[in-house]
Amino acid sequence: MHAVDLALSTLFVPRCASCDARVAPGQPLCATCMVSVDPLGPACPHCAEPMELPPLATAPICARCRRTPPPYELLIAPWRFGGELARVLRRLKFAGRPELARELAPMLVPFFHEVVVTAAIDVVVPVPLHWRRLAGRGYNQAQVLAAEMLAAARPGLIRAGHPLRLDPLTLRRRRATPPQTGLSAAERARNLAGAFAVAPRRAARLRGRRVLVVDDVATTGATIAEATRTLLAAGAAAVVGFTVARAGD
Repeated sequence: MHAVDLALSTLFVPRCASCDARVAPGQPLCATCMVSVDPLGPACPHCAEPMELPPLATAPICARCRRTPPPYELLIAPWRFGGELARVLRRLKFAGRPELARELAPMLVPFFHEVVVTAAIDVVVPVPLHWRRLAGRGYNQAQVLAAEMLAAARPGLIRAGHPLRLDPLTLRRRRATPPQTGLSAAERARNLAGAFAVAPRRAARLRGRRVLVVDDVATTGATIAEATRTLLAAGAAAVVGFTVARAGD
């Protein structure tokens, strides 16, 4: 270990992102907290809605996606929302702990790297906060997550010859929307209709590009869907969604 690394390791002791117990470097959660973290498992191949299926069964397209196909190509969510992972995401979002995004990155980078390469992503766009909420919180959790995943994945992406950039300024939230908690899928969609816009001077950056939209949690996929409609209308070639976790409707 280099002298600088040794000095930093004594100053910054790795902690579990949920309970703050000491952990090994690169380990996001302690063994106790990790027990409660569930992979997504069987889910709709379009919107990642979790499904209860027999072992080894292939998940079908969900009823909502059959009825109204989402505008994004697919939504990637590696984990189910719940347990200690839910606590970490709440701490990240509401407790002024943006550094927890860096702790979560090792869990997310393999999935992030795969979708970026497989879907030929050109640009990463975080779901924006309205300026009032951003001023109150001090940071956008989606942007922090996107930045930490990209920083951790960049060496592998460079080796794979896949340049990628983070663009947190092109998509903006033009009106403050009430919290989505407790709303039905239809109410969530209505709540977000027209909520996003692309800055006219930056629209040229999107034309013909394949975009990865990053958020913390998806429940019905309404936020990713509305962001996708806005980006496609501005000239993006295609959009894929990526969230840390997927909650059941």
